[in-house]
Amino acid sequence: DVPSAGFFRSPTQAEVSREIEENNGRAILAAVNEILIDKVFSSTVNLSVTSMYHFIEQLIAVSMGEICGDSKRGLTDVTSAAKSSTDSSAQGAKALSAQSGHGEGGPRVFSMQRLVEVADYNMNSRPRLAWAKMWEMMGNHFAKIGCQDNAMVSMYAIDALRQLSFKFLEKPELADFNFQRLFLRPFLDIMENPTSRDDIRELILRCVDNMIRSMSHNIRSGWKIFFSILTLSASDPSEKISTLGLAILQRLLDQHLDQLCRLTTFDDFDTGVVEAGGEETKVPEQMTALEKRQRNANAEDFVGLCHASMSFVQTEESDNPLPIGLSMRALCHTACYADLIADERVLPPVSGSQSSDPSAAGYTYENLSEEEALEMVLWRPILDGLAAGICSTAPSSSGGVGCLVQRGSVITMRAILLRHGSTFSTSQWAVILTQVLLPAIQIGAEYDASPVISITSESPAVSSLDFLNDALPLPPTTEDEGLLKFAELAETDESAPTRPLGTAELLVEASFADLRHGGDGDLSKAHGLAKKDQEGKKEAEQPFPESWVATTAPVALGMLTDIFSEIIIEKGQDGRDILWPIILEQLQRWSAGFPLKKSILQSIREEDNGGDESSSQADVWLPCESLVRIGCKELYRVPDKLLEKLPTLNAEDARAWPKLLFQTIADTLTKNVSMEANLHRDLVAAKLRRLGLEPDKEEGNTSKADLTIDRVEECVLEDGRTMEIPVTKIKLEAGSSLYEGDNPRNGDDGEDDAEDDPSYLREYIPSLKIRCVASHCLQQGIPEVVDIFSHVVGQDEVSKLLKALENSREMSSKASDDEDLAHAFQEALLSEWGGGVEEVESTLASVGGILHKGGAEMFFLTQQAGADKAIIHILSQLVCGHSAYSWDTKAYAEPLLLDRMIDILNKFLISERDNAEFINPNVWRTASDSGGKIALYCTCFVDVCSNILETILNFEDDQFNRIKAEIYPIICSMIRVQSEEIRGLVQEIFATKVATALGIATAGKSGDESKVGKHTPED
Repeated sequence: DVPSAGFFRSPTQAEVSREIEENNGRAILAAVNEILIDKVFSSTVNLSVTSMYHFIEQLIAVSMGEICGDSKRGLTDVTSAAKSSTDSSAQGAKALSAQSGHGEGGPRVFSMQRLVEVADYNMNSRPRLAWAKMWEMMGNHFAKIGCQDNAMVSMYAIDALRQLSFKFLEKPELADFNFQRLFLRPFLDIMENPTSRDDIRELILRCVDNMIRSMSHNIRSGWKIFFSILTLSASDPSEKISTLGLAILQRLLDQHLDQLCRLTTFDDFDTGVVEAGGEETKVPEQMTALEKRQRNANAEDFVGLCHASMSFVQTEESDNPLPIGLSMRALCHTACYADLIADERVLPPVSGSQSSDPSAAGYTYENLSEEEALEMVLWRPILDGLAAGICSTAPSSSGGVGCLVQRGSVITMRAILLRHGSTFSTSQWAVILTQVLLPAIQIGAEYDASPVISITSESPAVSSLDFLNDALPLPPTTEDEGLLKFAELAETDESAPTRPLGTAELLVEASFADLRHGGDGDLSKAHGLAKKDQEGKKEAEQPFPESWVATTAPVALGMLTDIFSEIIIEKGQDGRDILWPIILEQLQRWSAGFPLKKSILQSIREEDNGGDESSSQADVWLPCESLVRIGCKELYRVPDKLLEKLPTLNAEDARAWPKLLFQTIADTLTKNVSMEANLHRDLVAAKLRRLGLEPDKEEGNTSKADLTIDRVEECVLEDGRTMEIPVTKIKLEAGSSLYEGDNPRNGDDGEDDAEDDPSYLREYIPSLKIRCVASHCLQQGIPEVVDIFSHVVGQDEVSKLLKALENSREMSSKASDDEDLAHAFQEALLSEWGGGVEEVESTLASVGGILHKGGAEMFFLTQQAGADKAIIHILSQLVCGHSAYSWDTKAYAEPLLLDRMIDILNKFLISERDNAEFINPNVWRTASDSGGKIALYCTCFVDVCSNILETILNFEDDQFNRIKAEIYPIICSMIRVQSEEIRGLVQEIFATKVATALGIATAGKSGDESKVGKHTPED
């Protein structure tokens, strides 16, 4: 089709040359028999190896010239003319030229087709080593052509590779050879090339899928290439390719697992056939060098399979995020791999372990024996991959439910470790905890930058973090009826694998079904959830779905408790000496902020900076309140788990574990209180330095002047109430006083905001509040532990626990009375409100003027009351308990109990007397909208006083007689308190204990006694 203008123009020199070239080609073709041309290529089998290398090299050069459309470098027209009438395959080449879009000088595939024929002729006739070098040249050429922009050319190259690959895989690979890996390498090269087309990469994946389906029984070293290709598909920009890659992996596990995981007997290595299902696995000492190499190669291929699946678990943010469903399905794969290892369907390597190069074979963990290190070669890609998923920074929310990948990784890790934890030695468990599990959990917490980490409750006793998830219950046993029903239901699905689910895989599948349907974690009911149609079901949205701390931290730390219950307790002495301290350190780090360490992320940055001195001065990492409450909750799940296991333990372990538990709680509380006291001291010192005064190091007073903080009522609110504005009063040496206003909002100039909001408030007060919350939470769980285990521990353990509580009581008592500390808390509160007097007045009016909330007195009186309550409970248990103790508990505890009771009741009476005007009898334990102030001591200690009175009721008659002289006057005074609960207990004491001491016979509660309970204090 020549344009009309071309009829009247002369041909160009290029056109003339091309016509001459074509005529010459036709002349040669007419003179030479076509069969002779074919024979040139078929006779290459007779060439020497060196000659063959040169022939292939030149044929590749001609082919490249044809592909580029340069007619002068090859007889491009011969391709069309010679084969147009005789060879149908050449007709396809001609059609390809016409469709290529390159015009008359478009690509030709004659030489590339001939190259395929040469490869076919020589594939089985050449020695493998010679053939390997030939194919290396041809494979590189096919890989280059496969990345061509022209889709037809590149697809032709891929199709040629596919045909040759099928032919090559028909012959089983000899043992100790890697020719399949070499032959299939061009597919991987094209996948790795960033310029390759999407449709070409998809075509490669479909070729891989077809080869696995048809030739899996003959694939040996080729698995490594296939797994590398599937790994690359996970990070492909095309979601379609990623989905196809995971589908191939899933089909491989469902239909070709037997071909992949062979138990080898090594009986047929001479023929290259490796039989599946060997009778007995040889130990390394019985194996030949060839058998050892094959065993190592099999292990390396399995590691590649694990990496392929884990590559679909998104661990960081990406411009092309994977669908969450792909990540969750890949997590199920890892559980399947764990089952294969535990069932010994995959065997570890016999040599070559190393821990320095993650990309090399034999990569394992440090600090293990050779045998243990080799066993962990198979486990490391699974455990490391799940650890990366646990602390993933990639968003993974769906339907208002957040951190699905992170939670899914925790659930999978938990299932694997609980189902197969018994296969690990103590040393291996120590490595898993220290090098995998705990760092992942800690990094996940450190990565969280959501608002959750900044939330602080107004009181230790009233949490503002009720939205935190709960830890999962222990999974059911493998024989659980509900779990077996779920397995049966899963097998009836059309897409279900033909193989049975392994123990860990079944647990993960059931857990994910529970997670999808918003279950409570009870997997015995998962079969019921799997039947539900999720359409139209609205999931309960979480307030902070992207917060790792709110969604994942409770499950992650709960996993440690489950490991303690199912693994560590069973390890006996090794569990107590080696593994429990590792887990305890993480529990203490979250609950008590101890040990004081830098964050893991900070340490990594320092290593990247080469240990730069400036970065080494970073502050230590401290937990937020959310982590504190999670840590304390898990710490007290440990006694519950121990109680469940106690009947199964031997006598030694049954005595040792409770003692260790008492020591653990005492140690944790002691460390927390010590940090709390240091923060208290440093906060007050910082405040004094801000005023230009240095505190006395020994006495804690100012060195140049005496400083006190007064509450001066500066502002009268609209409804007649007053707001206390803190004012600093400095007594000078001459005897005069200097008053310094300390309003956190002095003036309206925005430039002074930084000075008006002192940095020490942000530095110390949130941390001090969190430490106080930690003390409160730690103290809350002590009574239950004492009830369970006090009869099996000795005086030493009880004394340590009481000493820790006494330290907490003394510290909190001093803090609650510290005016400097109270002033700092109130200054911080007003600073948070911001604005001037009008703004503060408006805020107070909206909350009913409750100034005590978030104040120092509220925090530390709550802690003090918790410590006293725990002390009273322990001593009461020792004095009044009916358990058989191995030591004289009454002689030890009775005097201590009496001292504590007298001190608490007297202070309670004083507070009730001094603050009676602020107590509303109708709402005695809460502040009213009109109360303005509350009797905080009475509010915090009413439960403690009730416990004391109940303890007195539990005294034996002789015990009451020994203390009646000291306690009777106090009980009489308590008749006038405004708590009906306390007055009722006092009435009961008079009706029983006092009446008995006076020799008045009582026959239980009579109508007269009920009447006494209705007496008013004036009576």
